[in-house]
Amino acid sequence: MADAAPDEDPAERAAINERLWAHKIHEDSMLFQRGNLFLLAQSLLAVAYSATASASGRENAARVMCAFGIALTLTWLYVGHRHLLYDLSLQRRVAARLPDFAETDRTCRQRGLSALPCIVYGLPSLSIVMWVVLVFIT
Repeated sequence: MADAAPDEDPAERAAINERLWAHKIHEDSMLFQRGNLFLLAQSLLAVAYSATASASGRENAARVMCAFGIALTLTWLYVGHRHLLYDLSLQRRVAARLPDFAETDRTCRQRGLSALPCIVYGLPSLSIVMWVVLVFIT
């Protein structure tokens, strides 16, 4: 264990490992909660856009909503990117302390990419494409 001190008490080591694992679980949960929040905000904005765009003479208001949607998506992308960098750093620490996690992580990564970059970059990318297309068709 790279992060463990050689003179570390086994009870202290177990407590540190437990805190580190709880922190990893918390960060994973935060990533998905933030993603859900941004998806909900995007959905509500899309509904408001559709109601506004369907009303005659409200094209400028619909374009403003599109601009807000683009800004919201860029914020989502930035927040997700920062969280992913933090999560990868934490994941390396957890792998260094917990051999079971390291083995599982190594096995899964041999099969392909992690799903986290798809969630962090894929969903906001689809959203920004939607808003850009909506700007041009409004």
